[in-house]
Amino acid sequence: MKDRTLLFGEGLFETFRVYLGRRLAFVEDHLDRMAEGCSFFALPFSREEAVEALKLALAEIPQDAEARLRLNLICYGDQGVEKTEFQTTWEPLQEMSTWQDQGVKLGLAPFQRFSGSPLVRFKTTSYLENIFVFRWAREQGFFDALFTNERGEITEGCITNVFFVSKGDIFTAPTEAGLLPGVTRKQIIEVARVLGLSVTESLIAPADLNQFDGVFVTNSVIEILWVCLVGDTEFGIPEIIERLGEGYRKRLEGWLFPSG
Repeated sequence: MKDRTLLFGEGLFETFRVYLGRRLAFVEDHLDRMAEGCSFFALPFSREEAVEALKLALAEIPQDAEARLRLNLICYGDQGVEKTEFQTTWEPLQEMSTWQDQGVKLGLAPFQRFSGSPLVRFKTTSYLENIFVFRWAREQGFFDALFTNERGEITEGCITNVFFVSKGDIFTAPTEAGLLPGVTRKQIIEVARVLGLSVTESLIAPADLNQFDGVFVTNSVIEILWVCLVGDTEFGIPEIIERLGEGYRKRLEGWLFPSG
């Protein structure tokens, strides 16, 4: 049978941060998203097999190490998908203290994306668009690049969701604008509400950037990083970003897998 993931990019993946003691965070949220993608694209999915693949991968990682773990759903078949299997890869976690201390710089992607594409809603292995722009961003000296949709609205980064801060209020694009509903994005919104902070899903254009006094990005590996520059607009680090980071870390403790 053909490896349809290799030949056609027909597959899904999820990326996890492995914490000390071989633990993962928000596993159910990740698997829920993968299951939703499998339902949309009509791919076979077994949550039990996914969990077993994660357990086997964790057993290979040293107890005293943090790592980046990727769970891949690989598809096989000749005329269509006939079966799927899980494969995992992992690597030691990259040092992030410089980014945390100095902030990261973001560029604006050199082309727009269509908000209605289902490929932006799921973590599919059809990832060349993200890889191309991410490579461009790194060559320009940026940590990541922000996409805009066909209406010129900022949606997300190649590997991150993005939030904007103005006078203590938090803003982020709605998923309908064309972006991945990130697992960490969801948790940060919950943390903000627990802390009594205002979070609004709002359409934001590059021309609006100077209205904000802070920006931060999130994903499951980096958690939350403050942004010091978007394009040519500079930002400081509002105290609210540090509060969100502390709140997220506290929330992690109740959601780590395996528990105990």
